[in-house]
This record gives sequence, C-alpha cells and structure tokens, in this order.
Amino acid sequence: MQRFVDELGYPYSFCYVLRQGGQVAVKCPYCRGLAYIYGTECLKEVRCTNCFYHEKEKEQFRHTASSVCGTCERWFNKELHDDKQLAHKHIHIPCPHCGAVNQVAVKQKAGSWMYRTDIQDGKDPVFHLELYYLDYVRGKPVWAVNREHLNYLQSYLSATLREKPVGAMKRTASYSVPKYMKEAKNRDAVVKILRKLQQKAPVNTQGG
Repeated sequence: MQRFVDELGYPYSFCYVLRQGGQVAVKCPYCRGLAYIYGTECLKEVRCTNCFYHEKEKEQFRHTASSVCGTCERWFNKELHDDKQLAHKHIHIPCPHCGAVNQVAVKQKAGSWMYRTDIQDGKDPVFHLELYYLDYVRGKPVWAVNREHLNYLQSYLSATLREKPVGAMKRTASYSVPKYMKEAKNRDAVVKILRKLQQKAPVNTQGG
C-alpha cells in the first residue's frame, strides 16, 4: 500500500509559488522551449532558457479620488475607472454622502496582482502562455506549474492511501486538483501522462 500525506494550503497556486520566490514553467511563444515566470508582488517577468525572449509585465495602476467633502466635511474615497476622468489631474466629483460636488485630485497607485485568477485552460493568468508541463486526458488539460508540482501530483495520484496531516482542519493542496484528474476512470491515464511530462526535456532549437 502506497501512503501519501497531503500538504496544507495552496502551495502550487500561481500566486503562492511566485510569492515564495518560486518559478512557473511555461512554453516560450517564440521557440516553444522552456521559459520561467518569476517576480515580485508588483512586477513579474518571463524569460526563456533557450532563446532571447524576455518580457516584463506592464505595471498595473489603481486610480482614486479621495478628499474631505467641503460641504458635509466627511471623508470619501472613490476608485476611478472612466478613462475621461483618468486623463485629468483634478476632477469634479459628487460626495457619496451629501451629493455636493468637490474638486478632487486624482491619485495613482501601483495595483496589486493578487486578485488575478489562477491557471485557466493550461495558461498562466499574466502573460497567457501555455504551461510547459501540459497535456490532455479525454480532452481536458493535465498540467503542473513546475517540477515540484508535477512530482506532487504524481505522488498524490499514484498513492493508494491518501491522508491529511494529523490534526489538520484546513484545506490541503489536493483540494485544487481538478476533479476529473482524481476520478478513478481517469487516474491511470493521468498518472501515465504525468510520468511522460516528468521525462520532458527543454526544447533546444539552437543546435549543439
């Protein structure tokens, strides 16, 4: 009997991997070789290990108008999305409390990337590149964000006995594994695909 003790939390989610200083393996859009996404909370980059490709994420900003109303003297803060408003340093905006119109400065602040969704259809949520470790079972994607995730999936799905850590009440890493990958009818095929992905070597188009 092969026993497997699961991991707590979401250690293989896109955001968590990058926050912990890890990398997400994707396919280079130019040579289809192995590229890595890495970065900080405010700036992410992708760089190919095989060719010249290197791209930085465009910085995201949040725009707000905040002030103390000149009429009711209550503070307000409103997030702005109208491009016409964002084109000005100051705008006229009604107070959300009393309706009085105030002239307020438009403030710009670097936005957070943590709100983004996780991997969708085998692509990352920032550069929308295909994951490097990606294949399909019955038309549905089987993927891993990096080799650590690939090894986790292989161990989890190959086990005959899966357990949570002793005393754990929180969700574990297996919670985010798609249901179709865990179904008995697909498990053998998924494990076979994972083994094939583990043998996958970086594409080298430069010869040598």
